[in-house]
Amino acid sequence: MEEIHFIDTSLRDGNQSLWDATGLRTADILDLAPIVDKVGFKAIDFISNSGMDTAVRYHRENPWERVRLAVKAMPHTPLSFGTTSRRFIGFKRTPDAILSLVIKCMAKNGIRRIWILDAAHEVASLLKVAHMAKEVGIEEVVVALSYSLSPVHTDEFYGRLTAELTKDKAVDTVYIKDQGGLLTVDRIRTLVPAIMANLNGKNLELHSHCNTGLAPLVYLEAVRLGVRILHTGVPPLANGTAQPSIFNILHNIKYMGYKSRVDVNMLAAMAEKIEEIRQKTGKPKGELCEYDISIYEHQLPGGMVSTLKRQLREGGMEGRLPEVMEEIVRVRKELGWPIMVTPLSQMVGSQATMNVMSGERYKVVSSGVMEYVAGYFGPPPVPIDPNVLDKIMSFPKVKKMMREEFPQPSIEELRKQMGVSANMPDEEFLLRYAMRAEDVDALFAAGAAK
Repeated sequence: MEEIHFIDTSLRDGNQSLWDATGLRTADILDLAPIVDKVGFKAIDFISNSGMDTAVRYHRENPWERVRLAVKAMPHTPLSFGTTSRRFIGFKRTPDAILSLVIKCMAKNGIRRIWILDAAHEVASLLKVAHMAKEVGIEEVVVALSYSLSPVHTDEFYGRLTAELTKDKAVDTVYIKDQGGLLTVDRIRTLVPAIMANLNGKNLELHSHCNTGLAPLVYLEAVRLGVRILHTGVPPLANGTAQPSIFNILHNIKYMGYKSRVDVNMLAAMAEKIEEIRQKTGKPKGELCEYDISIYEHQLPGGMVSTLKRQLREGGMEGRLPEVMEEIVRVRKELGWPIMVTPLSQMVGSQATMNVMSGERYKVVSSGVMEYVAGYFGPPPVPIDPNVLDKIMSFPKVKKMMREEFPQPSIEELRKQMGVSANMPDEEFLLRYAMRAEDVDALFAAGAAK
């Protein structure tokens, strides 16, 4: 019997997708850790740039301390950190020196696995960060193949991308990252073979969300096609807009003739602990979603839909949600079919909202879209619509952005620019570089996690 391996997403993506990344505190994680470490996961999807931001802003907890304590509490299971090839915390483009220092600090604190995302799929940008990770001793470097539906994102596109990435020695694994829950059984049947034919001996993982309710079926079909590493969550941090429940997948692969090293008794204990946290915090439980075909039009990640509804409600415009959703489809096409993943999904959604609210399309252009047009986030999959490009280029700020080369200062130069001491620890410096001073001040005033 062949073995299926599992990456647990409960502590990071499940918490982010279902609980706004605010449900789990460091103390909760440490309470869970002795159980989680005995389940038998291949790795834990543990923290990301946005998760670090949430720890500081909402809980006044030091994310570096969270990593250190969790690594010590889960010595038998690799913990992973997720980052992009262009940003740290927040949406602003980040110099390479910062990205390198972040990864160095993660490795120093015991992170053994890193996954890297670039919304533009720019290979050189992804490989740059992969090499940074290997240089500081990261054991497994995983690169995301962000799934999307467009005339550009074909099976051939993903096959070529896989070949370019996996021929580099710094890449150990690629994974299909279906952040919008868009995969269907029919598409996985053609997509997986196209990718597997170009793996160059590297590993392939599958990560999807249950927005449409199809992800569990997609996972089982992927197993039939040869995928042996799956990203799943533990209820109540599974289903809904998060990943499929590991209990469901374990039940079904048994009847398909596969086995797993997962200890189901420890898994049940983990689920019980998470449910206790859910009841204590009043957070929602991930539920099975009904099929919603509209997702294939707007392709918004689940968490962003709820955020958009809240923003419109706060502006007294909740009734205009259908208009905004239709405008999102138009804007994405006009901007060259960017993949609807952070930060591009937020940029498209914000621009669509501005177009509807202002009454004139592109009368107001968000700074994010200006940066996108200026190339801050890599090239668009296809050229931007010429008429829309002309409107955006009419803003002097965009022209200035396109003339300027993005600076690449050293850490020493950045410390001088910020006016911070050369003796300030790297971890504190990185937080102060990326976040508001008042949030970081409040974090250190709060003291160690309790």
